[in-house]
Amino acid sequence: VFRLKRKDYRMQVLFAHNIETLYKSHYRALCLYATHYLGDIDMAEDTVMDCFVRYTELASKGEKIKSPKSYLYQMVRNRCMDELRNANNTENVESLPELPDDTDYFERYEREARLWSEIDKLPPTCRTVFLMSKRDGLKYETIAESLNISVKTVEAHICKAYTVLRGKTKIIYSSILML
Repeated sequence: VFRLKRKDYRMQVLFAHNIETLYKSHYRALCLYATHYLGDIDMAEDTVMDCFVRYTELASKGEKIKSPKSYLYQMVRNRCMDELRNANNTENVESLPELPDDTDYFERYEREARLWSEIDKLPPTCRTVFLMSKRDGLKYETIAESLNISVKTVEAHICKAYTVLRGKTKIIYSSILML
């Protein structure tokens, strides 16, 4: 009896570890994917979290899922479609945005998620300046004015951000150009 309980406990720990690993490696990319459908990051995060909860329920019941990553992307896509249908009060799927379901497309979201993770690791001022420039499209002079720093300091922060991001991987750097 003790042996059986110990084995069940080990299986539960292994199951929890697998779910946690899956969550950590795909959550951000799935949120980006959902955001492209929904256009709202908060709604996208809720949708992805609901999908992880549903996935966990299915897996805990013994459902065999051959490709968890693909399964989660499909779950998120379907849930986004449901959200859009409910928001538009329509059943016409043709009016809803369609994104390709191929592996390269999913990998793009994962590269983008890794890029954002690296951007989040930049020092606070450097990150703020970089995002104001690249994400918001502000000119160096405008950034300098709003942060009460010199244009040369803005240039230095941008240069530092590029240097740090380039040092991580070439894949992430190529994703910066897509921003």
